[in-house]
Amino acid sequence: MDTKTRILVTRSGDSGRQLANRLEAHGVAVIHYAPVRLAAMPDPGATRARLLENLPVDILVAPSAEALRQLAELLEPAQLAAPVVVVPGPGTARVGAQLGFSRLAFPPCVGDSEHILRLPELEDVADARILIVAAAGGRDLIETRLRERGALVRRLEVYQRIAAPPPPETVERIMRGPSLVTLLASGGALTGLRQQLPEACWRVIASQALIAPSARVAALAREAGCARVSVADGADDRAMLAALGMVCPQLAAISYPLER
Repeated sequence: MDTKTRILVTRSGDSGRQLANRLEAHGVAVIHYAPVRLAAMPDPGATRARLLENLPVDILVAPSAEALRQLAELLEPAQLAAPVVVVPGPGTARVGAQLGFSRLAFPPCVGDSEHILRLPELEDVADARILIVAAAGGRDLIETRLRERGALVRRLEVYQRIAAPPPPETVERIMRGPSLVTLLASGGALTGLRQQLPEACWRVIASQALIAPSARVAALAREAGCARVSVADGADDRAMLAALGMVCPQLAAISYPLER
């Protein structure tokens, strides 16, 4: 595919690299830089013990695909003893199904906190035992609202975010070249870009097209000075590629699943 548009992929780990590889296979110029690396907690044994101490529960809330992946590493899905696992959207639900989670509840659209809180499973939760598994920070609104509804809420950190400064060649590639579209993986990725990149480099990103995985992250991007923000229907490949095709019509032919 002949295009001069460069794509900045900010998703970390293997899934970020796979998305970058798929785009490159279609002739797209890709910069893969994840400003935040997701990793297991330093002592998985201690995390597993704390998880078991908090089980069983009535509802388990996993607000990211990484939370599900870490849960699957810590325990078999059948061991979680949670009748319902709430996740933020269809993309995360697909990840959960692949990992072996059976009963998943999720909003049909972009899963920001407000949409998650509208799920029927989270409406009448007085005295319900709810465990939120996540990284430090984020999704505080969910915890606050569930407590207001009378739920017995606990929170457990099952993974951590680690800052990853950019290599010099990444900064150079962002600064030089034709138009740039940033695929923003999360609010944490947005913060990481602002904190890890030189100011001039951040201004290049903020002045060009950016695709956010939710309305919440899009609002954060606009508050950070990004003017050309589009919202995808989630953070997974399907949603991001569909949004990319809308922003860059010359890339609309790239769909999911992609040819490998």
